[in-house]
Amino acid sequence: MDFDRVIVRRGTDCAKWDTFDKIYGGTDLIHVGCADMDFQSPPEICEELKQAVEHGVFGYTDLSDKFYSGICSWYHSRHQIEVKPEEIIFTPRINIACGLCIEALTRPGDKVILNAPAYPPLCQAAEDNGRTVIETPLKASGDSFELDLEALEKEVDDKTHFMVLVNPHNPTTRCWTLTELQAVADFCVRHDLYLFCDEIHGDFVKQGCTFHSILECSGPIRERLIVASSPAKTFNVMGCLVAYLIIRNPKLKAAFYREIQRVGEHNPSLFANAVMRVAYQQCAWYVDEVNAYIDGNEAYIRQEFMRLFPKLEIKRREGTYLLWMDFNPVFESEKDMMAYFIDEARVEIYPGSHFGRAFSGYVRFNLAEARPLLEEIVRRMEAALKRGPAGLKA
Repeated sequence: MDFDRVIVRRGTDCAKWDTFDKIYGGTDLIHVGCADMDFQSPPEICEELKQAVEHGVFGYTDLSDKFYSGICSWYHSRHQIEVKPEEIIFTPRINIACGLCIEALTRPGDKVILNAPAYPPLCQAAEDNGRTVIETPLKASGDSFELDLEALEKEVDDKTHFMVLVNPHNPTTRCWTLTELQAVADFCVRHDLYLFCDEIHGDFVKQGCTFHSILECSGPIRERLIVASSPAKTFNVMGCLVAYLIIRNPKLKAAFYREIQRVGEHNPSLFANAVMRVAYQQCAWYVDEVNAYIDGNEAYIRQEFMRLFPKLEIKRREGTYLLWMDFNPVFESEKDMMAYFIDEARVEIYPGSHFGRAFSGYVRFNLAEARPLLEEIVRRMEAALKRGPAGLKA
């Protein structure tokens, strides 16, 4: 696959490019904030979608048997985990599913625990349903982060009934160890919490690192566990609206299904079905190639950013296609940092405050870009640096 090819997405109503052009003004920005790959999807998926379009009928669609068999075979081959078809339930988006699970399994005023820095839509899924979000910060550990189990214990009270875990974690990229996952599972069982685990980035793992699904955990957690995943990030098909939950407790699955019926969610998109007919069955090669390319991009960005900013702290990457960087040693404030990126270099990134006030001055950077685009970013940043941006620390 030619990942070096720069694909122009501007002018296609692209959320990552066109929408953020409107937010920041101008069409000369390079966008590496939104977690959306700028690579083409595998040709097998493109061909399947092409055939669906050429058929010319876009009516109601039911899930193919390959939707279920593909997920089962993927978990078996990639993660050595046995998943049964009856444990799987379709949903168009994980954020929607998280909100529906919270609505089904908790009551207004209940508390939902998330780790900070937190992916904002998951916080919103709780808050929009009248629940209180408790953000427990991850614990800094060298060039990475750890789960703070003591902090979790302090936050639990009789109004706490639900926890959301993201694995690999967005934005810190941590792939939680099996020991850490089991500790979270035991914590949830001990305090009678439901656990929703978002594993959408689970197919992106840096070479030398290991992703463990929470499904590997033993004990009674299986009775209160909802695992969410999707081919959307993996194969860059977010616009096709396809995701799924794995729920091993039939009562939990029934509760979620009742919530789906209540909001009127039913047939999947025709294009979601087309994606699932081939993605997990024919496109494993793509995942291997894109991971290798992203690892190369990380090495390039680390080298060049440290050359430009010797005091920059780039956190260790384990999973996802993101890089989490602390620019606080470089700029006096996040405002100065954003002025440098947006106004001077014309590079759009996600600032750390997007994930919580405590992470002001951090940057989340998308590595899933063509290398020539990253090279242009470095050129822009170097030129802007030579102009002496405001707020740069000595």
